[in-house]
Amino acid sequence: MTEVGLFIVLFAALFLGWAMGRKNPAKKSKREKKSVPPDYFRGLNHLLNDQHSEAIDAFVDSLEVNSDTFDIHLTLGNLFRKKGEIQKAINVHQNLLARPEITQREMRMVQLELASDFMSAGLLDRASRLLLNMATASKKSEFHSKILTLLVDLYEFEQSWDKAIQISSELIKDSPTKKEIKRLAHFHCEMAEIFSKKELWKEAFQHYKQALGVDSSCVRASVGAANVLSSQRRYRDAIKELKQVAEQDPEFISIIIPQLKDCYQRVWGGSGFIKFLQEQNQKKPSAALILALAQHYMEDDKEYAEMFLVEQLRSHPTLKGFRELINLQMKDSRGQNQQHLEVLYELIDQLAQVKPQFQCRQCGFSGYQLHWQCPSCKNWGVVKPIHGLEGE
Repeated sequence: MTEVGLFIVLFAALFLGWAMGRKNPAKKSKREKKSVPPDYFRGLNHLLNDQHSEAIDAFVDSLEVNSDTFDIHLTLGNLFRKKGEIQKAINVHQNLLARPEITQREMRMVQLELASDFMSAGLLDRASRLLLNMATASKKSEFHSKILTLLVDLYEFEQSWDKAIQISSELIKDSPTKKEIKRLAHFHCEMAEIFSKKELWKEAFQHYKQALGVDSSCVRASVGAANVLSSQRRYRDAIKELKQVAEQDPEFISIIIPQLKDCYQRVWGGSGFIKFLQEQNQKKPSAALILALAQHYMEDDKEYAEMFLVEQLRSHPTLKGFRELINLQMKDSRGQNQQHLEVLYELIDQLAQVKPQFQCRQCGFSGYQLHWQCPSCKNWGVVKPIHGLEGE
């Protein structure tokens, strides 16, 4: 904790003591006879000596638990948890629960914090029991959504996807936020992947469809459903699922191009595939679309392919595009010109290889592979292909 934070807590405690003294003037003379708690001065001494943790402990001991100091104790317990001193946080919150004078509402607030303490300490069974009991007893309370959210967090951490789906479905009935809807869709996708590994295609496909029923913009569900259909050689249906990605989020078109090309070649040849690429490139150009079209044009007319690539790079420059253009020109070069192009190609290729391909739109995490859940901020469906000069 910063020194500023400690002084704020100290000031709040001092102000509270002053306010309580002003509140009951009739009892003022009686309180004046009482000495200031020794723990209070001990806390000041620790604070002056930069012993922040010891100072907080002393202030906790010096503050009597009542309706006026309840929020301070609750805040101090939260500060312990954020500092990683989980056992101290548990002690503070359990001490609050043991007080008979706290109200039913205050008890629920403490129980929620205690459940968070247990989760931070890895005591998942204790957290689960506490939250399930609260969920049963508080179905119509103001804390019900928070209780369910913590339960979903817990089951997500445990990767208990079936339980997470059950609680998350209940949660979005009460609190249908975009984040929770997206999360539930990905839980269905996680279950679908488990069934896919066991080659239980029907169950896997059902979960992907349930994901789309929850969140129609879930790219992962469409790609997963296409994979299941391709495994069953239902290539026409797989093409429909893959083309749906262009409507859900055009930024993901680059990840479906190889599979879409394969499906088209198995049923209708390449004409439908090229038409799709051309349409999408007119709407939102990307390196993957431009390169796929250039490679197709190369089969019939190398000169036209180069002209097309140069024209596209003028309006949509990318490292991948420049690398491909140099690669095309190297095939017709000889001698020193070819050597120069080879050096340039290697430099651009190395530069393109070390650049991350995907980035989280929430926290900025970047990497070389697509994560449906960001490894950094843990949000679902926020990692996307990077666009611009160094990406698509």
